[in-house]
Amino acid sequence: MDEERAWTIATGWMSTLADLDGASAVLEWDRETVMPPGAAEARGSQLATLAGLRHRHLLDPAAQPALEALGASADPWRRASAQIGMRERGRAERVPEALVRSLAEASSRSVAIWAEARASGDVRAWLDALVPVVALTREQGHALADGGDPYDALIDLYEPGTTHAMLEPVLADLAERVQPLLDSLADRGGPTLPRGPWPEAEQMAVAQEIALDIGFDPARGAVGRTAHPVTMALGPGDTRLSTRVDPHDPLSCVMAVLHEGGHALYDQGIPQDLRRTAAGDAPSLGAHESQSRFWENHVGRTAAFWQRLQPALTRAFPGAAAGLSADDYVRALNRVARQPIRVESDEVTYDLHIILRTRLERHIILGDMEVEDLPGAFDEGMLSLLRITPGSPSEGAMQDIHWAAGIFGYFPTYTLGNLYAAQLAEAFGDQVGPIGEVLASEGPSPLLSFLRTHVHVHGRVMDTPDLMRQATGHTLSADPFIAHLERTYSTTASLS
Repeated sequence: MDEERAWTIATGWMSTLADLDGASAVLEWDRETVMPPGAAEARGSQLATLAGLRHRHLLDPAAQPALEALGASADPWRRASAQIGMRERGRAERVPEALVRSLAEASSRSVAIWAEARASGDVRAWLDALVPVVALTREQGHALADGGDPYDALIDLYEPGTTHAMLEPVLADLAERVQPLLDSLADRGGPTLPRGPWPEAEQMAVAQEIALDIGFDPARGAVGRTAHPVTMALGPGDTRLSTRVDPHDPLSCVMAVLHEGGHALYDQGIPQDLRRTAAGDAPSLGAHESQSRFWENHVGRTAAFWQRLQPALTRAFPGAAAGLSADDYVRALNRVARQPIRVESDEVTYDLHIILRTRLERHIILGDMEVEDLPGAFDEGMLSLLRITPGSPSEGAMQDIHWAAGIFGYFPTYTLGNLYAAQLAEAFGDQVGPIGEVLASEGPSPLLSFLRTHVHVHGRVMDTPDLMRQATGHTLSADPFIAHLERTYSTTASLS
């Protein structure tokens, strides 16, 4: 088949997939933000219908000859799109449409129940809704694995080419290297910010300012508020990010908007005219997390960032912020503490939360543990790794949306994102200058320009290890991350 003819057929096929994904994302964003509780059942049916249509279209036999013709194209974007498309078709062939629809419906119902159950502490409701999600996800994992490891098959959905056997040594090494640092810092205490009030409307206004300052384009997206911060690409030119608000602590909102802003900047940085192709996305969730972690931890934890933000905070909160310096915010933010909530944890303890979840969900998918065992096993794991016990199930196994949404195999990508972000920060320092100095003298634009050039514009043309190797000059290593922790927290300790 002529390449131009093949590309025309393939882009038509991929565009329909992108539109179905966008329609699902709109429904999911609505579910997370403004959907009334009574719509949960109908929303599940709507998402199941779209998932079934997507699965059916993915297997359209007319696409195969076009993808095969493009598999050896000299154009890297076309070649990558064809290879990704064929891989997606291969997965779809192993998973029945009925399973796809059932999982979408059960997950949507489970998320709605989780949101209410987490707020009320209703463990029984959460577990009852989770049971069918886990059963269907196990079935999905076994179908995708085709006789192999079902948890590896689920990881591959988010981090292609990665297996648990590859991840476990990395996670074990991190736990071993982080524990001594945690032991040396966790009991020191440290300053906290006044409890406010830090009014919610003003926090959201500051969140908008931060998003704009780091380069978020409001003409191609929006900033909202959810219980669990999330970023969703609803389609080319429509990237939504959300943050959370705690009326007694502004740090949570600031760090969430930086984290989700990193995801949103990545989505906005991929060439928009190619977003509806298979290569018009990040190559993996680890790559995506590297962007959110870069902005959250390597920018948001610096004194230069808070010096830049301080005037906005003083204007927004004339009472609570009165007399606070940039160093006050940095010391409060970088306070190391053994606490149960993953998304509120500091950099030193964060990956211990990921290690626990990775181990638990692997046991769940392999059938070594049942849903009923999750709350107790979670608490035991927290005691073992962090030497604390959650005060309630809402602070324990119920806290994250992932399992309720049928997302198993995703958690390890957070740690990969941390490692890649540290390598990107080190590369920026080598090529441009120290992040704090550049931020203080030129603002965030050089940081965004670096990420645009080295990461965003490449989409999925390369897999993540190759993309990061090209961007940083190094293969995956925990060394820059550990060096960052030691440097950051020894400095913070000296300010206390």
